[in-house]
Amino acid sequence: MLLSIEQFQKIISDDQVIILDTRPFEDLLNGYVPNAIHAPKHQLGKLIAMGFLQLDSPIVIIAPADAENEADILFRKLGFTNYKGVLENGYAAWVKAGNKFDILIDVDIDELAMDIPFDEFLMVLDIREEDRYHQGHIKNSISIPLVELADPGSMSELDEHFNIYIISDNGEDASIASSLLKKEGIHNNRVVNGGWEAVQALKDSFSFETSKAPPKAEEN
Repeated sequence: MLLSIEQFQKIISDDQVIILDTRPFEDLLNGYVPNAIHAPKHQLGKLIAMGFLQLDSPIVIIAPADAENEADILFRKLGFTNYKGVLENGYAAWVKAGNKFDILIDVDIDELAMDIPFDEFLMVLDIREEDRYHQGHIKNSISIPLVELADPGSMSELDEHFNIYIISDNGEDASIASSLLKKEGIHNNRVVNGGWEAVQALKDSFSFETSKAPPKAEEN
């Protein structure tokens, strides 16, 4: 179902409703609906598997331009039982109505390398899986795997006064993490383009360390 801007605004006035933005990352650099979670179409399966989305979650969609009907069909096929609809004319309709917007911010890896020695408030947030983090990571980085960000409590050690740079495997998951942090009021964060792959390509510019994974609890 396509939603008018008036219908959309009424639905999202309920704090329990999840706004998913399925547009490409580059579009969110120019603006997106505040509190939306970036959910590219090819990442939807992962988000469901990781517990970010439940099939009974109340959701509305911001789709790419001219792809609203396609998104509507997709979410119906996925079996979301509390799916509310897609905003007609998408983000353009939101802006045209004079609403406030947010943006995601990205940086290239060389900018991170230049900032680390001089910014005492810089925090590298590594959202890769724990085993990858323990095999090697940027020195003094913080590990919070993407799956844990489904719980806002996982962000308790993050704060607005930090300049947070988000590292994922190849840069893709970082946009999801960035939107989740912003949804919880942590706006001072940046997506590192290329993620860990970019770090490795510029590895002479970083200090690395490894760590032992915490012991796993024995199963009864």
